[in-house]
Amino acid sequence: MEKEKLKDILINAKPGDFDRIMDHIITQEDIEDFNNLYSKFVILENEYKKMIFNRKEAAKELTKILSLLHKMNDLIGRDIASKKDYYEISVRNSKDININEQYKVFETLRQLASHEAVQYDIKTIEYTTFDNSERHGYRTTGKYTEKIIILAEKEALSKLDNSKKMPYLNQQMLLDIYNQGFSMVLAGNNECTIEHLNIENVYKLGEFNPIIFYLHDDELAHAASSLMEFIEENGADFSQIDVNDLIRAIKSKYKNRNKKI
Repeated sequence: MEKEKLKDILINAKPGDFDRIMDHIITQEDIEDFNNLYSKFVILENEYKKMIFNRKEAAKELTKILSLLHKMNDLIGRDIASKKDYYEISVRNSKDININEQYKVFETLRQLASHEAVQYDIKTIEYTTFDNSERHGYRTTGKYTEKIIILAEKEALSKLDNSKKMPYLNQQMLLDIYNQGFSMVLAGNNECTIEHLNIENVYKLGEFNPIIFYLHDDELAHAASSLMEFIEENGADFSQIDVNDLIRAIKSKYKNRNKKI
């Protein structure tokens, strides 16, 4: 199905189409339409300047074109500003991982670290937490679902069941995994659970929804070091990069340096 063009969406817009218009992704064809429409305006404007008769009708046509150009310009400008912010953040905060790309980090690390002798696994665990808070003199209890992603040695993770929501998950359960002698990588929406395990060798990647590394001197730590070197030189924007391509790039340039984080 051919993608609808911005110009056509605006020309045929009806009440209630605001979300449809704002959600439209600007394409190269939209830019070409804008350019062609502006060129048409310039031609008609030059003709208008030479007119003595029928100026009123010609001005109506010019106004119609300018109105459409103005709407297109606003939306194209909004898209440009959004892209500018995106790439500025990618440069300025080179170690911030987009939450939608975290799975690429975990899968890349898993494949880099695993070999015949040691296999690493990734589990996404959902569990229940409760929050007791007091507002206006009344104490309320809220029940929430938390989610945590864990990368660790496969056997060490075997006791955690990710096939259903767990009744609870606490720091001791995570410490038990780490204390089996293998590195562990965590991400989740409860920083109290994953960021304060009282482990000395800890590293954090990103500020918002960070990935937390608790490291021993093992293959996963070496893989993490290679990934960090890649990020230091290339940034942490992994969108549009396939996991296999990312792994090949890291292996080709960083895997054998064996530096520690």
